[in-house]
Amino acid sequence: MPATIQPFPLWATLTLALALSSLPQLGPAWAQQLVVPLKDTVPTITTNGEASAEVVPDIATIAFAIETERPKAADAAHENARAAQAIVAEIKAQGIETRDIKTVSVTLAPAYDEVRDANGYVTKRTLRGYSASNSLKVRIKDIAKAGALASQMLDKGVNRFYGITYEYSQKDEKYDLLRTEAVQDALRKANGYVNGLGIRLGRVLEIIPQPRAVPFAGANRMPAGAAPAQEAAPTIPVEPGTETLRTEVQVTWELVQ
Repeated sequence: MPATIQPFPLWATLTLALALSSLPQLGPAWAQQLVVPLKDTVPTITTNGEASAEVVPDIATIAFAIETERPKAADAAHENARAAQAIVAEIKAQGIETRDIKTVSVTLAPAYDEVRDANGYVTKRTLRGYSASNSLKVRIKDIAKAGALASQMLDKGVNRFYGITYEYSQKDEKYDLLRTEAVQDALRKANGYVNGLGIRLGRVLEIIPQPRAVPFAGANRMPAGAAPAQEAAPTIPVEPGTETLRTEVQVTWELVQ
């Protein structure tokens, strides 16, 4: 965005003088409404500063579920609960703290076999049994363990994976540094415009952070479906890649001779 240089206009001088002369007659309530922002009463320059950095995520969150289907509702619920308890115990045994394990949903619903006609409409539904599901999210602070843990959960009975997302644990600290760099970038641009004009930057009149772009969260889909009852599968590869953090700020300075 190019710099915006705003000289102090003559009409603003006349308007401000007229408004000030009228304050005693208008009273305190009107006087408050006639206050003109400082940046609208002096020559100014406005520039935008930007800063960005690539970081490697160091936290992974895996979302998965254990689904159990049985002819009777009680059997489906009980077996699903036992399977979920075993998986949570295995997760904790791998060093994951309780606060990093979250139950997202627990459901029990009828399961039907359906017959459809040539147009795709259901013509017949037959109760097949009941399906119980327990969905969880696990936050893994040692991202190198994410693939191995996912493989172990498959071995323990997880039969539905919903994906994996990544985070960067030092994001707030990194954004603090980027904000400083963005302000410095705005200052560099402003000086670049005024240095050849025989004027200089005065007071900072306004700093406006621009809306921060939401970085790509790195959500990857994992294969969903029943886990095969075979020998232990190889470790699922998990590659976090990089994430770009970006910030932008708009700064307005007074211009002085």
